[in-house]
Amino acid sequence: MLARLLLNGKFLTLALVAALAFVIACGGAAEEPTDAPAPTAAPTQAAAPAATPSGAPPQEDRPTATSAAPAGAPPQEDRPTPTSAAPAAAATPTAMPQPTAVVPVSETTRLVYAIGAVANETNRPWAGSRQAYVQYEPMLENLLAKDVNDGQIVPRLAESWEASEDLSTWDIKLREGVQFHDGWGEFTSADLMHTLKILCREDSRLSTCGGITTRSERGDAMNYEEVLEVHDDYNVTFHGTRTNSNMLFYLGAQSGEMSPWSVAFWEAEGEAGLDEKGLVGTNTYQYLDRNQGTSIIMEKIDYDHWSGENPEFQELEITWIPEDASRYAGLLAGEIHVADLPIDLQQDAVSEGMALIKSRFTSNDVSIFFGGSYYATEAESGEFGKLSEEAHDPDQPWNDLNIRRAMNKAINRVELGDFLYAGYWQPMYIDGFHPTLEGWNDEWVERYDEEYGYDPDAARDLIEAAGYSTDRKEGPKGHIKVTANSYVSPGESELPQIIESITQYWNQIGIEAKLVDLDGSEVANRYRGRTMQNQVWPNIIIYFPLEYYFNIAYTSHGVTKHYEDDWLNARIKDLQVTYDTADRDDIARDIGNYMYDNHVSMPLFWFPHTITVNPEVVADWVYPGNTVPRLCCAAYAKAAR
Repeated sequence: MLARLLLNGKFLTLALVAALAFVIACGGAAEEPTDAPAPTAAPTQAAAPAATPSGAPPQEDRPTATSAAPAGAPPQEDRPTPTSAAPAAAATPTAMPQPTAVVPVSETTRLVYAIGAVANETNRPWAGSRQAYVQYEPMLENLLAKDVNDGQIVPRLAESWEASEDLSTWDIKLREGVQFHDGWGEFTSADLMHTLKILCREDSRLSTCGGITTRSERGDAMNYEEVLEVHDDYNVTFHGTRTNSNMLFYLGAQSGEMSPWSVAFWEAEGEAGLDEKGLVGTNTYQYLDRNQGTSIIMEKIDYDHWSGENPEFQELEITWIPEDASRYAGLLAGEIHVADLPIDLQQDAVSEGMALIKSRFTSNDVSIFFGGSYYATEAESGEFGKLSEEAHDPDQPWNDLNIRRAMNKAINRVELGDFLYAGYWQPMYIDGFHPTLEGWNDEWVERYDEEYGYDPDAARDLIEAAGYSTDRKEGPKGHIKVTANSYVSPGESELPQIIESITQYWNQIGIEAKLVDLDGSEVANRYRGRTMQNQVWPNIIIYFPLEYYFNIAYTSHGVTKHYEDDWLNARIKDLQVTYDTADRDDIARDIGNYMYDNHVSMPLFWFPHTITVNPEVVADWVYPGNTVPRLCCAAYAKAAR
């Protein structure tokens, strides 16, 4: 069996899609999204997993002066106040959670974690994407972290913070005595300034610069002393040009990008030194080696970490293996100890004695995006609107709302969700919106069956009304043809299965969907460069603050350009400059209503992140799941006793 799997890297994936195609061809059950199953207990397995994820991600209210965020969100049916609640009063700092004392463990000293792809293989974080931070997180720390048990924002390299009333200015107190790896000295405000400057370079591909500074300038055009005022080695102030309700996100593990590295190392070794010696950070693991095209290896630091965290594995290797079947075979053979696997192989692995561990929170969502949705104009949206206008293809089928509705209503989400996530999913009604976030509207749930519910006949009616052919009737415009991009990304091994399965639904109603296998970096290049015309692509995204997600995905100046038009550009800008809770809630709801009615994407599911482990090596790994990377906190990987 293993030989067959290794020789045919896509064998099981194709078998899964074939099985789903048979179900679709025979007619699936009618979709009832409002009755979708909530996460239940984990499947029976060789070793018990971490606690079952809660029904909602943790809420992220905005404190003014605190080192502990409010408690995690209540169950979904008890929707809390939106995340942009008024600043809270100062609170007593909460101590960092401490791993238990190290005791004798299994003979495995190097923990090997296999992912499907690394996104960008580099020791230069600013040159890659957020997904590439899976390589850096064990070595770098953020100013703020996520408590692994309850999802609260807790101090890390920052001891405390305080915001002005309009949230435009943020005072940060840095932790004293934190040491960089390899004797490169103590972490201070100079390292924070250095990291900000690198993230704001002209060649940086990351979005954190604009988010933290609230400015459009980069590189030499930026007045860094005006943006980041350094009072002394441990006290700084960020000065924004407007309200910045997302500052704690940008400074924390959920973003992951503002992870300071040593300015002393940079000045001594230069940028080229990163290629040979790697990043110099402050976390519990430090850089050891990189096998180009294969893996990155880190080793446990040889001194006491300031947090008291003490990893139970001497070394950590993160390896990238594109073929699902090869990761599965390596896990069973003992060459890999932790793996990202799609659901079918997770269940097979459990039957072979492996164990599943799920993130503490339902922290991931997946959608399909209509590429080429470039509808902004220069007259209304300026320079970026001009780029959108130039990239617009007037012949693209889903310029017509009827086609976007039809492609949504052709998908049986209940059938697909149960098939892919084995009951561990919740319906998503609009891309990025969750009941615990600002702007939520219960009417979306009530109207969902009419607007998005599975109805292939209604989908055919919509296509035919737009003048296109279906499997039952020829139309003057012929059949809709769409290129469906398939790829893998760190922690997102099921993406090929998702897009392959959905093309089966579309093919059943006469849409001619062509699957194309791409590297994840090529997919990113296409959506960044506005060359996604007549293409769709899937993406799994963590639970983000809405304003942040709107900025990167639904504006003309954003990175991913899921859908852009003049109305969204203007309304999202309104949200950016508003800090009053009630006003923000109204604006976010307006945006949600617009996205919902215009079918700007194909929202699918919320679900927890899951890893498959060898229980003879890994007993547990408690992690929140809504950080970058999804599997964080290597010090919390517990070795089997």
